[in-house]
Amino acid sequence: LKLQLFDSPRLYSNCDLLTPGPLMRRQGVFADGPGNFDSFGARDGTADARRRDEVPPHITDECRRENLPPPADHEIEFVVPDALGYAAGQSTRSPSKTVGNFKFRVLMFPSGTHSTGGHQVSAFVEADPVDGLDPRWVFHSVKYQVTIVNWLDYRRSVTKVDAWTFSKDGIDRGWHDMVRTTELASETGWLGPDNSLCVRASCYVRQADSINVSSDYNFRKETGFIGLKNHGATCYMNGLLQSLFHVGEFRRIVYSIECGDTPDSPGKDDVDSDLGKAMDGDDEGRAPPLIESLQNVFHKLQTSDQVVNCRELMKSFGWGTMDAFTQHDAQELNRILCDRLEEQMKGTPLDGSIKRLFEGEMENYIECMDVDYKSKRNETFYDIQLNIKGERGQELQNIEESLKDFTTEEMLEGDNAYEAEGYGKERAKKGIRFLSFPPVLNLQLKRFHFDLEKMDMVKLNSRFEFRRRLDLSAFAPDGGTYLLHAVVVHSGGVNSGHYYVHIRPTLEGQWFKFDDDTVTPCSEYAAVEDNYGGNDLSVWNYFDRTPRENYNAQTPTRPRIHNAYMLVYVREDCAAEVLKTPDPRVTNFKMVERCDREVRLAEQRRREKMEQQLKIRIKLVLERDLQKMTGFWDHAEIKHEHNIKMGRDQLAKELALEVESLTSVPTSNMAFFSLHYRNNPRQVRFAFMSLNSTFRSHIPQFNAPHFDTSDPYLTVLCLTARGYDPHTLKWKPGKEVQKADDLFRWHDEQVILLIVKYFCPHSRQIVTLGCYYTNNTDTLFTMVQSGWVGERLKQYVESRDVSPLPENPDSFTWECWEEFGEKDIQPRSIKRPVKSEQLWSGDVIIWQPAQVRVVETVQAGGADVEGEVPMYPVNNVADLAAHMSNSIDVTVTMHDGCQPLCVDDVVSNGYWGPPRPASAAKKDGSVDESRPEDAALELSPVKFQRPQEKELKMDLRWHLHHVTGTITRAFGLKLPPGETQLWLFHGAPSSTSEEPLNAHTTRSEQTTLRDLQCSAPYVATPAKKPLALHAVQLPIQPERTHCLVCARFYDDAVREVGSCVLSVPTAGSIQDVLTDAKKHLQPEWGITGPLRVLEIIDCRLHKHHRPETRLSTVSCASRGNLFYHCLRIEADAEPAGADNKLVEIFHCDRQSQQAFAQPLLLALAPGEKSGSIKTRCKAKLRVPDSEFKSWRLVRCGRTGKVHLKDDESWDSDAASLPDGDSAGKLCLEHVHPNPANSLARQSRYNKPLTIKG
Repeated sequence: LKLQLFDSPRLYSNCDLLTPGPLMRRQGVFADGPGNFDSFGARDGTADARRRDEVPPHITDECRRENLPPPADHEIEFVVPDALGYAAGQSTRSPSKTVGNFKFRVLMFPSGTHSTGGHQVSAFVEADPVDGLDPRWVFHSVKYQVTIVNWLDYRRSVTKVDAWTFSKDGIDRGWHDMVRTTELASETGWLGPDNSLCVRASCYVRQADSINVSSDYNFRKETGFIGLKNHGATCYMNGLLQSLFHVGEFRRIVYSIECGDTPDSPGKDDVDSDLGKAMDGDDEGRAPPLIESLQNVFHKLQTSDQVVNCRELMKSFGWGTMDAFTQHDAQELNRILCDRLEEQMKGTPLDGSIKRLFEGEMENYIECMDVDYKSKRNETFYDIQLNIKGERGQELQNIEESLKDFTTEEMLEGDNAYEAEGYGKERAKKGIRFLSFPPVLNLQLKRFHFDLEKMDMVKLNSRFEFRRRLDLSAFAPDGGTYLLHAVVVHSGGVNSGHYYVHIRPTLEGQWFKFDDDTVTPCSEYAAVEDNYGGNDLSVWNYFDRTPRENYNAQTPTRPRIHNAYMLVYVREDCAAEVLKTPDPRVTNFKMVERCDREVRLAEQRRREKMEQQLKIRIKLVLERDLQKMTGFWDHAEIKHEHNIKMGRDQLAKELALEVESLTSVPTSNMAFFSLHYRNNPRQVRFAFMSLNSTFRSHIPQFNAPHFDTSDPYLTVLCLTARGYDPHTLKWKPGKEVQKADDLFRWHDEQVILLIVKYFCPHSRQIVTLGCYYTNNTDTLFTMVQSGWVGERLKQYVESRDVSPLPENPDSFTWECWEEFGEKDIQPRSIKRPVKSEQLWSGDVIIWQPAQVRVVETVQAGGADVEGEVPMYPVNNVADLAAHMSNSIDVTVTMHDGCQPLCVDDVVSNGYWGPPRPASAAKKDGSVDESRPEDAALELSPVKFQRPQEKELKMDLRWHLHHVTGTITRAFGLKLPPGETQLWLFHGAPSSTSEEPLNAHTTRSEQTTLRDLQCSAPYVATPAKKPLALHAVQLPIQPERTHCLVCARFYDDAVREVGSCVLSVPTAGSIQDVLTDAKKHLQPEWGITGPLRVLEIIDCRLHKHHRPETRLSTVSCASRGNLFYHCLRIEADAEPAGADNKLVEIFHCDRQSQQAFAQPLLLALAPGEKSGSIKTRCKAKLRVPDSEFKSWRLVRCGRTGKVHLKDDESWDSDAASLPDGDSAGKLCLEHVHPNPANSLARQSRYNKPLTIKG
């Protein structure tokens, strides 16, 4: 026996260990993989159930071995006679048992293995593979249990449980230390008659066999097939494409379509002309046509040795990134894909070929029984949807039963009798009969089912069998016999899961499993029987129960969550032709040529991608490129003329030779500087690049502001010696310069390079003069004194970009500033050495003339003229930077004070579905999903002026009265002077709970627009609208002894029909509110009779205020935003009788369980049925039948929410009502009409699947 060691302590294989390892006591239950093995489902009636109505008299509580229940279907009982006659290391094996297709047996060492020294009984579960399995077979996560049974009291039995992945290399698993051999005796109960030892072992097998795939496994070589890459959640698409691809006739049809060369199709010369394109071609360019993309995928599946990428096909579908990560239905995609292919083949010789392959025909009929009248209508189908559960709730066992259920006749009689033309109401039978089946028959098993009890989708995992050979002659004339070709499997639940497919490519060949990019051979059992579904017996410890308890107990089971979802059958008499593999070169040679060109192009891109790891692109910047820059420093705006590819390990001196050949400037007169990121301070500046340094040393390890690892390049500045013309790079020495400096001897500690700019105070323009190098002991003023600044300014004066300098140099002084940061402009002394001013190579300085006398006509921030905003002069570079950083475009939306209340994008407008009026659509016709409140407002019965939006130029230094004054003038408002009658918000006033920004208690007249920007919930990037404000004009100004209250009026359908702002005495009551509100009632609102005042907070009833309630105690009276914190006024029409109770019924979102919309009040009688309440709610709210059918009435109790059935009383469970609430709470549970997070609330069942391309 060979030596095998395992990492689990005290858990070894069946080998005699020659050298015992460290032994540790294993305790507890080990559960491997997802889920908990100790959480079992109920066992069905077919799984060896032992439950009885009564316990027979002979079943006692005596826990002897003979009173144990018989072994279950997944369990072995092995009695070893004469257990004391075995020597240490001597073994014996039990007969085998098969669970699924996992065959196992018990391997016993009655006197223990050699490693135990004969001191412990050892027991193992050993796999005994069935015939025909691949030698690389493996069974993953098999849970097994081994028990040494005590004959006298089986409750003292030793039971151990674990999970293990069985394979050829790990064929057994168990324990060496079950029972001490010294305890083996009849008196202890471990030995029975004839000194026999009893052991039981059971196994729970999650899934059928698979094979071990190593890293060097070649799918094409091993199987002849290749897989598809999963791009997020596209396993459903991969499974469908594989099943379609292996239908040879469908593949031939796809190949045969003539696409022609599109503008995006690679031409014959594209391989040589594509060097400038991106390295990864998957995301570049427009999407090719659908048929061309499908041809590419199929051709690669047939010829490629690499996993096939489907991103191009998805782009042709019109899918984006989110679509790739959204799970959809495989059969739904099959229908849409075939329909789109048929559309694109119309008018071609192949028109109708897909229909002939997949389309069958059936007849819908109604036949009267007492008169001669029939109604028939023929329909075609691409697939048949078969019920797993019948209409009466019965579980269907196989395809034949489901087809019979599909074609079962329905009797129309009595009130449901058929209206026969010319005969009136007549008894009739209604049904469906098949007329013909297609050559390729797609069957969809309806495993996803809407449960009316749970009011939600559930997955049916019940057992449903399907034959390898299906005889359909009983269901249609010439029905024929069909052979099973493919099984699409869904593993998981209703909201998540995984698709893969088992396919038998040839009639009598082997089955293969296609799981995204993995393709492996599999057994026929794994492809067929293992995907029937149903429940599997699980292991459990029943040895701690009495015989009576075991008699009534059920063996626990676990549902098999992987089961067949879609079946593909091929008609036997044409299977050979349908499955025949087409030769693409014979079918469409032009397509093959195009695909081969794409393969060569992809190979070139792959080589370029590998080359990218070894080379780096150099953006060569010359001084003349810098002179094109205007304004403040922005490294992203640096221009360049030349791109040079260099090896990452090449030296900078090799770049100098390349530049010399381009410019004719000797390398000795050049120095190079690479764009570099400084950490302290955080700046992107040029830094000296030594000629003996490699380019790799200048490449950042991670992304930096100037470096993107997805598109790597270095920006390198080439500095030429003084005397070379920056534009022509020709040698033009001046009076000061007769010989070019040897820049190759550059010492960064002694010489400094500065990027020099000039600011013109008159034109407010900043231009770049170029690069200036000097000793760090020289002063900055040296470059002015030498005439360099004046010489470089000439071209900008001639082009009139800047004004000329004063003729008298003594009439002005020079100022110098450093661009230290994005908004940090610091002055520099022009008379101190450069080193003393803390300047380094690559720093950016700006020169400007400063007049001796500066006259400011307007004081910044000072007192401004009534109605005007302050002007901030720009006299220097720092002023310009402040002006640019404070200038802002503000989007201001003016709202009407009568705009309806909108909470969580819900407006009480009487519409309960997602509103999509024309006004909510964009200019291109699509709906603006980002603003669903606009659509809801359009449907409101309230008469109000629609919001107006304008974009205004403002300054962040303005005070609030400057902001409101600008808005007032822009919208033409007339406000009394000195009065704050314009409120500002970050959101719509009737949709946000925030206080007015300009009426906040913590803000004063010194509050600036910048303070408002800091408090904004979201500030976009400068390229977008950086700040949005919402304004509303108060209709009245409150007196000191009064407070303002917003009253919103609601009709009997709980629709807001109008509103008004009331000025009520602070010491007043709710009666004062009612008295004033009645004056504003309009006849068209339909509100009559007594009124009541409700306060709604967070879409729940906060309080029903009595007329005598003091206004100071009302919650909304102390809130700042009266348009949101308002009072609801409606007719008090609900009679409150002696027994009736006025009950709040609020709306609750089904998924988030959050309240939304306005609640309603109903007077409910004791014992009133839920169905009656729902009918009243539907009538009151005017909800359409199509919408209301999915609403549920829920009672909110102490222990949670209870869904009420129609025949159940709303107050039947008084104990569930919250303490102190005699009326209780009810809610209507349904889908939020405008979910705030639509992606979070959508499931794969209500998000449509589309192919847009």
